[in-house]
Amino acid sequence: MNLYRRVIFYYKPFAAAISVALVLLVLSIGLNLLKPWPLQYIIDHILPQALGQTVGVGTSWFPDGTAWESALLYTVLLFVGIYLLNGAFNLLNSYLLVEIGLKALLRLRTELYAYLQRLPLRFHDSRRSGDSSFRVAYDTQAIQTFFNRGFATIISSGITLVSVFVVMWNENRFLTLLSLAVVPFLLLAIYLFAERIRSQSMEVQQEESDVLSKVSEGLSSIRVVHAFGREEDEVRAFYREARDSLDANRRLTLTNVSSSLVIGLVTALGTGLLMYFGVLEVEAGRLSLGRLTVFIAYLTMLYQPLEQLSYTVWAMEGASAGASRVFEILDTVNDVEDEPHAKVFRPDPKHCGTIEFRAVTFSYETGRPILNGIDLKIEPGKTVALVGGTGAGKTTLLSLVPRFYDPSSGQVLIDGQDIRHVKKQSLRQHISMVLQDTALIPGTVRENIAYGKPLASEAEIMAAAEAAQAAAFIQELPQGFNTQVGERGVRLSGGQRQRIGIAGHFYATVPFCCWMNRPARWI
Repeated sequence: MNLYRRVIFYYKPFAAAISVALVLLVLSIGLNLLKPWPLQYIIDHILPQALGQTVGVGTSWFPDGTAWESALLYTVLLFVGIYLLNGAFNLLNSYLLVEIGLKALLRLRTELYAYLQRLPLRFHDSRRSGDSSFRVAYDTQAIQTFFNRGFATIISSGITLVSVFVVMWNENRFLTLLSLAVVPFLLLAIYLFAERIRSQSMEVQQEESDVLSKVSEGLSSIRVVHAFGREEDEVRAFYREARDSLDANRRLTLTNVSSSLVIGLVTALGTGLLMYFGVLEVEAGRLSLGRLTVFIAYLTMLYQPLEQLSYTVWAMEGASAGASRVFEILDTVNDVEDEPHAKVFRPDPKHCGTIEFRAVTFSYETGRPILNGIDLKIEPGKTVALVGGTGAGKTTLLSLVPRFYDPSSGQVLIDGQDIRHVKKQSLRQHISMVLQDTALIPGTVRENIAYGKPLASEAEIMAAAEAAQAAAFIQELPQGFNTQVGERGVRLSGGQRQRIGIAGHFYATVPFCCWMNRPARWI
């Protein structure tokens, strides 16, 4: 139930639109209940007149003396009018419900992506990026399924069931009770298939996520794959992931088909019982042929929402799997979040750029420290080289300064301020960092240089390029500053990417310290 409450939360801003949709829904259901009656009137009143027979029992809709041809025309027009109005209300209602569902989906997707952006690197280091992408792009669609195929269908089917039952009860109580005899079997089928569909849906989504992750990893490493001639190995690895996904989808499809078959057989049994005993009622004179036709039409209306409810339960079970994966991310604790009363970082003019590590210990996993009791003070203007082998903790130590991670114990101070107590954004605005593996954003050279300061002027962008010694080669590019760099800057050389990366930090921040991270030192 907690999951459903969380889903409903995203629809609260659309309460007014949902109310309008409910009104349209009620009007549509009311018109739907009127659909069988013109046919009943034709069978019991107009057809006997056309055949020269005695008119059946029942009230005439038209004044005495009305020719049956005219009555037939008016009845047909009424029939068409009912269908037309019903279709119009259905159209408006469906459009409104889909619009509401899409807006809620947009809200959830944006919130999930924003939260992923705020989560610390520790979280992203332990996950496959393709899995996170799948949750944003596909698992979030569960919230729309909940609403359009879940809550909306439940309300619609509930109102229809009650309305149809009342009408059928007033028409013939015996046949109504007979029609309801199969309902327990429908409920049993829903119960038996629900849990299986939920678990198999979860399996399908995980397998699809693994496929997307494999594609993302393979394509992002395409240069390495080609360099070592591993194309066939990558294809085989992808095939294994895709085959697992196929098997999971096959199992879910088989379950869905089986459930549909069971539901169809149960409703067919109920319809068969009604037809058999309904004919006996007509033969005994307790029911007219026209009213039996109406009753069979209402039986379809009774079973249809019951079938929809069964499919709705299974759809919501499948959606629950996706929603659970989304809320799993949103429930992840951000252990590098700003404190409630964090202050804006302001550099100390007297000690601008002083960095100090006090008894700093850090570990990615409990019991396996990467850094242990580090004491280090870097004075402004000093050059410090940290030398050590691979895995010694050089990059980890650097990552503590902009609060990509927080130390397990100890303090990191900049200008005498414990950076745990300042806002991350204000701190990072004063730090420029260019890593050895510079990844640029897809776009132009100009957009990359101005990424941290979108409103930078042309003069600032040019000055930043000059300071990074990048202006000369940029001007030699095909479109100069408007040259597209490609994904992660693949259209540029490694040195060019680094220069543009340095330029991007020159005016994008107010730097008091600037490092180049290399395998064995900081500069």
